[in-house]
Amino acid sequence: MVSAGLMAPKTKNFVIASLVLGFFDGCTAYWVFPGQPFAPSSFVFDIAALFLIFLWYRLDSDSREFKRPPLLSIAVVGVTILALPYYLYRTRGFRQGTLATLVVVMTSIGYSSLGYVGQLGARALNVEFRQ
Repeated sequence: MVSAGLMAPKTKNFVIASLVLGFFDGCTAYWVFPGQPFAPSSFVFDIAALFLIFLWYRLDSDSREFKRPPLLSIAVVGVTILALPYYLYRTRGFRQGTLATLVVVMTSIGYSSLGYVGQLGARALNVEFRQ
């Protein structure tokens, strides 16, 4: 059953895992591909992030007993930005769907921000090791 708060405990774990993944994406991008605006290693982290999103979608839809249409399952991976809000509004209604969509948007912003923080942290450690 879903908890009474804004996010179920399993959802919080997925949000935290996504944020940690964003941090490591930034660290890896700086260490392996310094100075490149788009590191090829980010592609691997993007695949891992999509896997986390799909895993959360599967677990959440199972807990809500929502019958997953095959096209929606494909869309969650292919066009996440459109499919997740659709799923959230379908399963939660307007009010809770809006709040859940805001959580998704904030998690995306957090992923990018922590990627930048990871790059700054890797840069600081790199400077520290050179001295």
